[in-house]
Amino acid sequence: MFHAFGNVGSNIPALDDIQSGKYDSNGWSGPGQRRNSKARRDSDIQVMSLYRSRTLEPIQEPKKAAVIDEKKAADGSEGILTPQTEETVTLTPHDPSVPYENGYQFPPKHTKWQATTIAAKGSWKFVTTPFGFLLTLYALNIVAWGGMLFLILIHATPAMAHPSYNNWNSGAKKWLEIDAQILNGLFCVTGLGLIPWRFRDLWYLIQWRYRKNGDGLRKLAGIHRGWFRLEGSQFVDVHWHQTEDPIPAGVNENVLALPVELSPDPPLTGERASPSKYWLLDFVIWGFVWNTFLQIVLCGLMWGFGRRKRSGAAVGLIISLACIVASAAGWVIFKEGKRVKKVEGVPVSEEDMKILKEMREKERESANNV
Repeated sequence: MFHAFGNVGSNIPALDDIQSGKYDSNGWSGPGQRRNSKARRDSDIQVMSLYRSRTLEPIQEPKKAAVIDEKKAADGSEGILTPQTEETVTLTPHDPSVPYENGYQFPPKHTKWQATTIAAKGSWKFVTTPFGFLLTLYALNIVAWGGMLFLILIHATPAMAHPSYNNWNSGAKKWLEIDAQILNGLFCVTGLGLIPWRFRDLWYLIQWRYRKNGDGLRKLAGIHRGWFRLEGSQFVDVHWHQTEDPIPAGVNENVLALPVELSPDPPLTGERASPSKYWLLDFVIWGFVWNTFLQIVLCGLMWGFGRRKRSGAAVGLIISLACIVASAAGWVIFKEGKRVKKVEGVPVSEEDMKILKEMREKERESANNV
Protein backbone atom coordinates (compact mmCIF):
# COMPACT_ATOMS: atom_id res chain seq x y z
CA MET A 1 0.00 0.00 0.00
CA PHE A 2 2.83 2.38 0.90
CA HIS A 3 4.51 1.59 -2.43
CA ALA A 4 1.33 2.40 -4.33
CA PHE A 5 0.67 5.55 -2.31
CA GLY A 6 4.30 6.61 -2.77
CA ASN A 7 3.83 6.58 -6.54
CA VAL A 8 0.38 8.14 -6.39
CA GLY A 9 1.35 10.63 -3.69
CA SER A 10 4.15 12.08 -5.83
CA ASN A 11 1.41 13.17 -8.26
CA ILE A 12 -0.86 14.75 -5.62
CA PRO A 13 -0.79 18.55 -6.00
CA ALA A 14 -0.93 21.12 -3.23
CA LEU A 15 -3.55 23.88 -3.48
CA ASP A 16 -0.79 26.32 -4.51
CA ASP A 17 0.23 23.99 -7.36
CA ILE A 18 -3.32 24.08 -8.71
CA GLN A 19 -3.68 27.85 -8.34
CA SER A 20 -0.40 28.51 -10.12
CA GLY A 21 -1.52 26.33 -13.02
CA LYS A 22 0.89 23.44 -12.52
CA TYR A 23 -2.05 21.03 -12.19
CA ASP A 24 -5.47 20.98 -13.79
CA SER A 25 -8.34 18.50 -14.08
CA ASN A 26 -6.33 16.53 -16.68
CA GLY A 27 -3.20 16.28 -14.54
CA TRP A 28 0.09 18.08 -14.12
CA SER A 29 1.00 20.98 -16.39
CA GLY A 30 4.61 20.95 -17.53
CA PRO A 31 5.13 24.71 -18.07
CA GLY A 32 4.20 25.44 -14.50
CA GLN A 33 7.08 23.23 -13.40
CA ARG A 34 9.61 25.07 -15.57
CA ARG A 35 9.78 27.91 -13.06
CA ASN A 36 12.77 26.41 -11.28
CA SER A 37 14.43 24.68 -14.23
CA LYS A 38 17.74 25.73 -15.80
CA ALA A 39 16.02 25.92 -19.16
CA ARG A 40 14.33 29.09 -17.97
CA ARG A 41 17.58 31.01 -17.55
CA ASP A 42 18.61 30.76 -21.20
CA SER A 43 15.21 31.66 -22.57
CA ASP A 44 14.77 34.57 -20.17
CA ILE A 45 17.82 36.30 -21.62
CA GLN A 46 16.26 36.18 -25.07
CA VAL A 47 12.90 37.33 -23.72
CA MET A 48 14.62 40.21 -21.92
CA SER A 49 15.99 41.57 -25.18
CA LEU A 50 12.53 41.43 -26.78
CA TYR A 51 10.64 42.96 -23.86
CA ARG A 52 12.92 45.64 -22.41
CA SER A 53 9.95 47.94 -22.07
CA ARG A 54 8.50 45.83 -19.27
CA THR A 55 8.40 47.91 -16.08
CA LEU A 56 9.13 45.04 -13.73
CA GLU A 57 11.67 45.09 -10.92
CA PRO A 58 14.96 43.73 -12.31
CA ILE A 59 16.87 40.85 -10.76
CA GLN A 60 20.64 41.04 -10.61
CA GLU A 61 22.33 37.80 -11.58
CA PRO A 62 26.11 37.58 -12.16
CA LYS A 63 27.25 35.83 -15.29
CA LYS A 64 30.48 33.84 -15.16
CA ALA A 65 32.61 32.84 -18.09
CA ALA A 66 36.03 31.32 -18.68
CA VAL A 67 38.65 33.54 -20.39
CA ILE A 68 42.11 32.59 -21.64
CA ASP A 69 45.08 33.89 -19.69
CA GLU A 70 47.10 36.03 -22.08
CA LYS A 71 50.37 34.97 -20.51
CA LYS A 72 51.83 32.09 -22.45
CA ALA A 73 53.27 29.19 -20.53
CA ALA A 74 57.02 28.77 -20.67
CA ASP A 75 56.68 25.59 -22.69
CA GLY A 76 54.74 27.37 -25.44
CA SER A 77 51.26 26.23 -24.42
CA GLU A 78 48.21 28.25 -25.40
CA GLY A 79 47.53 29.47 -21.90
CA ILE A 80 45.22 28.44 -19.08
CA LEU A 81 41.47 28.82 -18.79
CA THR A 82 40.65 30.78 -15.66
CA PRO A 83 37.13 31.55 -14.43
CA GLN A 84 36.36 35.24 -14.15
CA THR A 85 33.23 37.24 -13.43
CA GLU A 86 31.97 39.43 -16.24
CA GLU A 87 29.66 42.39 -15.92
CA THR A 88 26.37 41.92 -14.12
CA VAL A 89 23.43 40.99 -16.34
CA THR A 90 19.99 42.37 -15.56
CA LEU A 91 17.26 39.77 -15.93
CA THR A 92 13.58 40.60 -16.04
CA PRO A 93 11.17 38.15 -14.35
CA HIS A 94 9.55 36.00 -16.99
CA ASP A 95 6.20 37.39 -18.12
CA PRO A 96 3.54 34.65 -18.00
CA SER A 97 2.17 35.83 -21.34
CA VAL A 98 5.53 35.39 -23.10
CA PRO A 99 6.41 31.90 -24.42
CA TYR A 100 9.82 30.40 -23.76
CA GLU A 101 12.32 29.86 -26.52
CA ASN A 102 11.23 26.24 -26.93
CA GLY A 103 7.53 27.12 -26.92
CA TYR A 104 6.65 26.52 -23.28
CA GLN A 105 4.66 29.09 -21.40
CA PHE A 106 3.44 29.51 -17.85
CA PRO A 107 -0.17 28.49 -17.28
CA PRO A 108 -2.54 31.18 -16.00
CA LYS A 109 -3.07 31.47 -12.24
CA HIS A 110 -6.32 29.94 -10.98
CA THR A 111 -8.56 31.20 -8.19
CA LYS A 112 -9.06 29.10 -5.06
CA TRP A 113 -12.51 28.05 -6.28
CA GLN A 114 -11.12 27.00 -9.66
CA ALA A 115 -8.28 25.15 -7.90
CA THR A 116 -10.73 23.30 -5.67
CA THR A 117 -12.88 22.37 -8.67
CA ILE A 118 -9.85 21.11 -10.60
CA ALA A 119 -8.72 19.05 -7.59
CA ALA A 120 -12.17 17.48 -7.27
CA LYS A 121 -12.30 16.61 -10.98
CA GLY A 122 -8.80 15.16 -10.91
CA SER A 123 -9.60 13.05 -7.85
CA TRP A 124 -12.79 11.74 -9.45
CA LYS A 125 -10.98 10.80 -12.66
CA PHE A 126 -8.40 8.87 -10.63
CA VAL A 127 -10.96 7.05 -8.49
CA THR A 128 -12.96 5.98 -11.57
CA THR A 129 -9.95 4.22 -13.10
CA PRO A 130 -9.58 0.48 -12.31
CA PHE A 131 -6.34 1.00 -10.37
CA GLY A 132 -7.64 4.10 -8.62
CA PHE A 133 -10.86 2.39 -7.60
CA LEU A 134 -9.09 -0.69 -6.21
CA LEU A 135 -6.50 1.42 -4.38
CA THR A 136 -9.20 3.63 -2.89
CA LEU A 137 -11.30 0.61 -1.85
CA TYR A 138 -8.24 -1.04 -0.32
CA ALA A 139 -7.31 2.10 1.62
CA LEU A 140 -10.86 2.62 2.88
CA ASN A 141 -10.97 -0.94 4.19
CA ILE A 142 -7.73 -0.45 6.09
CA VAL A 143 -8.96 2.85 7.53
CA ALA A 144 -12.37 1.42 8.49
CA TRP A 145 -11.19 -1.83 10.13
CA GLY A 146 -8.13 -0.14 11.60
CA GLY A 147 -10.33 2.61 13.03
CA MET A 148 -12.65 0.08 14.64
CA LEU A 149 -9.66 -1.75 16.10
CA PHE A 150 -8.34 1.50 17.55
CA LEU A 151 -11.69 2.40 19.13
CA ILE A 152 -11.88 -1.00 20.83
CA LEU A 153 -8.31 -0.70 22.12
CA ILE A 154 -9.00 2.68 23.75
CA HIS A 155 -12.23 1.33 25.26
CA ALA A 156 -14.44 3.71 23.27
CA THR A 157 -17.07 1.01 22.58
CA PRO A 158 -18.94 0.53 25.90
CA ALA A 159 -21.66 -1.55 24.21
CA MET A 160 -19.05 -4.28 23.59
CA ALA A 161 -17.77 -4.27 27.18
CA HIS A 162 -20.11 -6.92 28.58
CA PRO A 163 -19.30 -8.20 31.08
CA SER A 164 -15.96 -6.28 30.75
CA TYR A 165 -13.35 -5.32 28.16
CA ASN A 166 -10.91 -7.91 29.55
CA ASN A 167 -13.36 -10.81 29.49
CA TRP A 168 -12.52 -13.27 26.67
CA ASN A 169 -16.21 -13.78 25.94
CA SER A 170 -17.00 -10.07 25.61
CA GLY A 171 -17.92 -8.51 22.28
CA ALA A 172 -14.83 -6.31 22.45
CA LYS A 173 -12.44 -9.28 22.58
CA LYS A 174 -14.24 -11.09 19.76
CA TRP A 175 -14.34 -8.07 17.47
CA LEU A 176 -10.73 -7.29 18.32
CA GLU A 177 -9.77 -10.68 16.89
CA ILE A 178 -12.03 -10.25 13.84
CA ASP A 179 -10.57 -6.82 13.05
CA ALA A 180 -7.01 -8.06 13.52
CA GLN A 181 -7.51 -11.03 11.20
CA ILE A 182 -9.14 -8.87 8.51
CA LEU A 183 -6.30 -6.34 8.67
CA ASN A 184 -3.74 -9.13 8.51
CA GLY A 185 -5.48 -10.44 5.39
CA LEU A 186 -5.39 -6.97 3.83
CA PHE A 187 -1.68 -6.69 4.62
CA CYS A 188 -1.12 -10.05 2.94
CA VAL A 189 -2.53 -8.67 -0.34
CA THR A 190 0.54 -6.47 -0.74
CA GLY A 191 3.09 -8.07 1.59
CA LEU A 192 2.71 -11.52 0.01
CA GLY A 193 0.97 -10.71 -3.26
CA LEU A 194 3.86 -8.56 -4.47
CA ILE A 195 6.55 -11.14 -3.71
CA PRO A 196 7.32 -11.90 -7.41
CA TRP A 197 8.05 -8.25 -8.17
CA ARG A 198 9.84 -7.50 -4.91
CA PHE A 199 12.14 -10.51 -5.17
CA ARG A 200 12.74 -9.77 -8.86
CA ASP A 201 14.08 -6.35 -7.81
CA LEU A 202 16.14 -7.97 -5.05
CA TRP A 203 17.68 -10.39 -7.56
CA TYR A 204 18.72 -7.55 -9.86
CA LEU A 205 20.10 -5.64 -6.86
CA ILE A 206 22.21 -8.61 -5.80
CA GLN A 207 23.44 -9.03 -9.38
CA TRP A 208 24.61 -5.44 -9.38
CA ARG A 209 25.92 -5.01 -5.84
CA TYR A 210 27.57 -8.39 -5.23
CA ARG A 211 28.24 -9.81 -8.68
CA LYS A 212 29.21 -6.43 -10.17
CA ASN A 213 26.86 -6.90 -13.10
CA GLY A 214 25.93 -3.43 -14.36
CA ASP A 215 22.95 -4.81 -16.28
CA GLY A 216 21.22 -5.38 -12.95
CA LEU A 217 21.34 -1.67 -12.15
CA ARG A 218 20.17 -0.74 -15.65
CA LYS A 219 17.19 -3.09 -15.37
CA LEU A 220 16.27 -1.56 -12.02
CA ALA A 221 16.51 1.90 -13.58
CA GLY A 222 13.95 0.85 -16.18
CA ILE A 223 11.63 -0.68 -13.59
CA HIS A 224 11.79 2.42 -11.38
CA ARG A 225 11.95 4.96 -14.22
CA GLY A 226 9.33 7.13 -12.54
CA TRP A 227 11.71 8.30 -9.81
CA PHE A 228 15.20 6.82 -10.35
CA ARG A 229 17.88 8.32 -12.65
CA LEU A 230 21.25 6.78 -13.56
CA GLU A 231 24.55 8.60 -13.21
CA GLY A 232 25.36 10.24 -16.54
CA SER A 233 21.79 10.15 -17.85
CA GLN A 234 21.53 13.91 -17.27
CA PHE A 235 23.96 14.48 -20.16
CA VAL A 236 21.92 12.58 -22.76
CA ASP A 237 20.52 14.79 -25.53
CA VAL A 238 17.20 16.17 -24.32
CA HIS A 239 15.70 15.62 -27.79
CA TRP A 240 16.59 11.92 -27.90
CA HIS A 241 13.53 9.64 -27.78
CA GLN A 242 14.22 6.21 -26.36
CA THR A 243 11.63 4.35 -28.47
CA GLU A 244 12.12 6.14 -31.80
CA ASP A 245 15.79 7.13 -32.11
CA PRO A 246 18.99 5.06 -32.11
CA ILE A 247 21.40 5.47 -29.22
CA PRO A 248 23.25 8.79 -29.75
CA ALA A 249 26.86 8.57 -30.86
CA GLY A 250 29.30 8.82 -27.98
CA VAL A 251 26.74 7.88 -25.34
CA ASN A 252 27.72 5.01 -23.07
CA GLU A 253 24.88 2.48 -22.87
CA ASN A 254 25.50 2.17 -19.14
CA VAL A 255 23.78 5.53 -18.58
CA LEU A 256 20.59 4.17 -20.18
CA ALA A 257 18.06 1.72 -18.78
CA LEU A 258 17.79 -1.88 -19.92
CA PRO A 259 15.92 -2.38 -22.15
CA VAL A 260 16.72 1.03 -23.64
CA GLU A 261 13.02 1.61 -24.36
CA LEU A 262 12.46 2.04 -20.61
CA SER A 263 14.87 4.96 -20.37
CA PRO A 264 13.34 8.29 -19.27
CA ASP A 265 11.23 10.15 -21.82
CA PRO A 266 12.58 13.37 -23.36
CA PRO A 267 12.12 16.07 -20.71
CA LEU A 268 9.49 18.60 -21.72
CA THR A 269 11.27 21.32 -19.76
CA GLY A 270 14.48 20.94 -21.77
CA GLU A 271 16.39 19.72 -18.72
CA ARG A 272 16.97 16.22 -17.40
CA ALA A 273 16.84 15.52 -13.68
CA SER A 274 20.12 14.99 -11.87
CA PRO A 275 21.11 11.38 -11.05
CA SER A 276 19.59 9.72 -8.02
CA LYS A 277 21.60 8.60 -5.02
CA TYR A 278 22.13 4.91 -5.53
CA TRP A 279 21.75 4.02 -1.86
CA LEU A 280 18.12 5.16 -2.11
CA LEU A 281 17.48 2.30 -4.55
CA ASP A 282 18.93 -0.17 -2.03
CA PHE A 283 16.79 1.39 0.68
CA VAL A 284 13.55 1.10 -1.29
CA ILE A 285 14.11 -2.49 -2.44
CA TRP A 286 15.25 -3.77 0.95
CA GLY A 287 12.46 -1.83 2.69
CA PHE A 288 9.77 -3.68 0.76
CA VAL A 289 11.57 -7.02 1.01
CA TRP A 290 11.77 -6.68 4.81
CA ASN A 291 8.09 -5.74 4.78
CA THR A 292 7.41 -9.11 3.15
CA PHE A 293 9.59 -11.00 5.67
CA LEU A 294 7.85 -9.29 8.58
CA GLN A 295 4.43 -10.02 7.07
CA ILE A 296 5.33 -13.73 6.95
CA VAL A 297 6.24 -13.61 10.65
CA LEU A 298 2.97 -11.79 11.39
CA CYS A 299 1.01 -14.48 9.55
CA GLY A 300 2.75 -17.12 11.66
CA LEU A 301 1.66 -15.33 14.82
CA MET A 302 -1.91 -14.67 13.66
CA TRP A 303 -2.58 -18.12 12.17
CA GLY A 304 -0.32 -20.28 14.31
CA PHE A 305 -1.58 -19.17 17.72
CA GLY A 306 -5.05 -18.78 19.16
CA ARG A 307 -6.13 -15.39 20.44
CA ARG A 308 -5.64 -16.48 24.06
CA LYS A 309 -2.08 -17.75 23.53
CA ARG A 310 -0.85 -15.14 21.05
CA SER A 311 1.54 -12.47 22.38
CA GLY A 312 -0.02 -9.05 21.86
CA ALA A 313 3.37 -7.36 22.32
CA ALA A 314 4.93 -9.50 19.57
CA VAL A 315 2.07 -8.75 17.18
CA GLY A 316 2.31 -5.03 17.89
CA LEU A 317 6.08 -5.03 17.39
CA ILE A 318 5.94 -6.88 14.05
CA ILE A 319 3.13 -4.66 12.71
CA SER A 320 5.03 -1.52 13.75
CA LEU A 321 8.29 -2.64 12.11
CA ALA A 322 6.48 -3.73 8.93
CA CYS A 323 4.71 -0.38 8.63
CA ILE A 324 7.90 1.60 9.35
CA VAL A 325 10.05 -0.08 6.68
CA ALA A 326 7.27 0.05 4.07
CA SER A 327 6.30 3.66 4.78
CA ALA A 328 9.96 4.76 4.70
CA ALA A 329 10.43 3.14 1.28
CA GLY A 330 7.20 4.69 0.03
CA TRP A 331 8.32 8.11 1.28
CA VAL A 332 11.55 7.85 -0.73
CA ILE A 333 9.55 7.08 -3.89
CA PHE A 334 7.24 10.01 -3.11
CA LYS A 335 10.06 12.54 -2.59
CA GLU A 336 12.20 11.38 -5.49
CA GLY A 337 9.20 11.28 -7.81
CA LYS A 338 8.41 14.88 -6.88
CA ARG A 339 12.04 15.87 -7.50
CA VAL A 340 12.09 14.38 -10.99
CA LYS A 341 8.73 15.87 -12.00
CA LYS A 342 9.77 19.31 -10.75
CA VAL A 343 12.74 19.32 -13.13
CA GLU A 344 11.48 17.38 -16.16
CA GLY A 345 7.83 18.49 -16.10
CA VAL A 346 4.82 17.00 -17.87
CA PRO A 347 2.60 18.01 -20.82
CA VAL A 348 0.43 21.13 -20.87
CA SER A 349 -3.32 20.73 -20.60
CA GLU A 350 -5.53 21.69 -23.53
CA GLU A 351 -7.59 24.00 -21.31
CA ASP A 352 -4.57 26.08 -20.32
CA MET A 353 -3.29 26.12 -23.91
CA LYS A 354 -6.57 27.73 -25.02
CA ILE A 355 -6.37 30.32 -22.24
CA LEU A 356 -2.75 31.14 -23.08
CA LYS A 357 -3.61 31.46 -26.76
CA GLU A 358 -6.27 34.02 -25.89
CA MET A 359 -3.77 35.86 -23.71
CA ARG A 360 -1.25 36.04 -26.57
CA GLU A 361 -3.90 37.36 -28.95
CA LYS A 362 -4.88 40.08 -26.47
CA GLU A 363 -1.20 40.91 -25.98
CA ARG A 364 -0.69 41.33 -29.73
CA GLU A 365 -3.80 43.52 -30.05
CA SER A 366 -2.57 45.70 -27.20
CA ALA A 367 0.87 46.03 -28.79
CA ASN A 368 -0.67 46.96 -32.17
CA ASN A 369 -2.80 49.64 -30.54
CA VAL A 370 0.24 51.12 -28.88
